[in-house]
Amino acid sequence: MNEQRGMTAPTTMWNKSFICIVIANLTLCLGHASVNPLVASYTKYLDTTPEMTGFLSGMFFIISFACHPFAGPAMTKLDKRKLLIVVFLLGAIANTGYAIFHSVPAFMIFRFFSGAQYSLVGPLLLALSADHLPPDKLAYGLGIYGIGGAIGNAVAPSVGATILGFGTTLKSESLGYTLLFLFGTVIFILSVIPSYLIAPDKKTKEQLADVGVWYKSIFTIKALPAAIVLLLLMAAYALINTYIFEFTKEQGIGGASLFYLVLAAALAVSRPICGYLTNKVGINRIVFPALIVFALAMVIIGSSKSLPVAMIGAILAALGYGASQPSLQALGMQATPALLRGVATNTMYMGIDMGLFLGPYLGGLVYARSTYSFIYKVGAIPVILAIICLALTLPTNKRWIKEADLE
Repeated sequence: MNEQRGMTAPTTMWNKSFICIVIANLTLCLGHASVNPLVASYTKYLDTTPEMTGFLSGMFFIISFACHPFAGPAMTKLDKRKLLIVVFLLGAIANTGYAIFHSVPAFMIFRFFSGAQYSLVGPLLLALSADHLPPDKLAYGLGIYGIGGAIGNAVAPSVGATILGFGTTLKSESLGYTLLFLFGTVIFILSVIPSYLIAPDKKTKEQLADVGVWYKSIFTIKALPAAIVLLLLMAAYALINTYIFEFTKEQGIGGASLFYLVLAAALAVSRPICGYLTNKVGINRIVFPALIVFALAMVIIGSSKSLPVAMIGAILAALGYGASQPSLQALGMQATPALLRGVATNTMYMGIDMGLFLGPYLGGLVYARSTYSFIYKVGAIPVILAIICLALTLPTNKRWIKEADLE
């Protein structure tokens, strides 16, 4: 159908706007994934305690969570394309601050800017993706959308580590981190180009009137089940992003950059395939097995004593996480009208951000009393809880989707 709940739906997945969104997601992940995996190492350079390292690694996401009451109304009321340009520039400002000022207080201040950027940019790109995808290919399209992130995550950690190593060898560790953060600045500035090429987000006065007062655009109960499951899923996945460099050092196996490459390559393959299969056979047959595989992967990574075993864990983690995330995001958006997709994605990102905060923070508390290896084994617990929550909420979510289709 061409009218998608009040908005004209595209007839093909491969339109200019969606391609630009995929590219913008790629540059976003290049900017974040070159810096975030090294935040734990950077805070150690700043001579923080393990608890503070976990807090500083995760505060990015708790700040993002705190900004969502403003993000939802902004996405609903304003042109999402223009807003996307602004938030990429905000990320450039934050990374410039990291590069100039090397201290814990300064890092916390500019981390606020990064968190504010992240509270908007993820939901914006996700909502824009859904706006420019045919309704019957939503999960598949979100899997394609995720390829940009997978490629960025494959390349960026090794690029970040290389830049850090180059600056450290050239002069000092301080210079290494300065060059790393300036790289993030450049990437976010370049992100403005594909953002500008996305079609304008036109809203009529009647549509905006239907939305109502601003606080109704913060949260929707119909995306809450997906948000809860994503919170648990991301709490586990954040452990991989945050601690893998330190884990491989602890285990004496090295190869953290290669681990990221294998993880991201497997994600690039699994996301579109599993998104396509979800559209064809349903979420039950894809996501539940995927979550079981993800829980197993966390145990395998935590138990690995060699790089090949860790690689097996990386592949399984990518298959499990890559199959689950786009399907859950599609589930959360299908129950809401097109105009309120920003509200749905904002709700889901509240769960995502809280999970990305709790994972590193609780991981830091566990490490203070144990090892990085034990962190990953414990990381299977939130995935098991995600399976239980999805089983309990899926019938209600399917009923909401049917009701939305009848509107």
